[in-house]
Amino acid sequence: MSALITIIWLIGTVASIWFIIRPLSSLPIYATRGRAIATGAAIFIGLPIVAAIVGISSVPGPTLPKVRAAGAGGTTDGNSEVAAAAPASPWTYNENKDAMRGTTMKYAQTQSDEKFQNSLGMGEQNTVLEVQKFAKGYDVSINNPNLQFTCSSLVTKQFAVKFDDGPIDHYNCTDSEGSKFGLAFFSKGDGVVAKMRSAKRMMIEAEVFQRGNVQMTFNVAGLTL
Repeated sequence: MSALITIIWLIGTVASIWFIIRPLSSLPIYATRGRAIATGAAIFIGLPIVAAIVGISSVPGPTLPKVRAAGAGGTTDGNSEVAAAAPASPWTYNENKDAMRGTTMKYAQTQSDEKFQNSLGMGEQNTVLEVQKFAKGYDVSINNPNLQFTCSSLVTKQFAVKFDDGPIDHYNCTDSEGSKFGLAFFSKGDGVVAKMRSAKRMMIEAEVFQRGNVQMTFNVAGLTL
């Protein structure tokens, strides 16, 4: 746009000078020169003003800075996108305080992907995998009121356990004190917890009374207990 105005301005100025020097014979000399001077003045003064207005209107506005996403440690990167939110943990955490003894038992729970019906084929329930932390170490148990696990302190029974795509391990299991229905413990929980910490999935196969072996799959990623 500015180049076009400049060309018109130059042409008008040259034309005005030409008419001043070589007026038309059909018009009086003062009329011809007066018109040429007026035309030249209009072009000489007006076009730069128009050019200035056009130039001002075409000046780009300020460029807003990119919104920077805060990264780890508070650092920012103008080319970074906001990091996706971390997935929710499958674990729920809680604690029980023994006011008389001054001790606290912390525990974490996650549920199986599968649901199991009771012996009547009704009332589906997920199996709960629980990790309990004590001063002496860890207890690991599974609990489902619809499943009667055959683990016992009287005879040797085992869980078959697989972490992610690893090999199948076998762990001795036992029942609870009082033989609570649907509750069974790993005989030694510390080794199980150590493998949980580096795994995402855990599959447990347990023998259930009158049902045979039953498999349960748990999301164990991110255990922090």
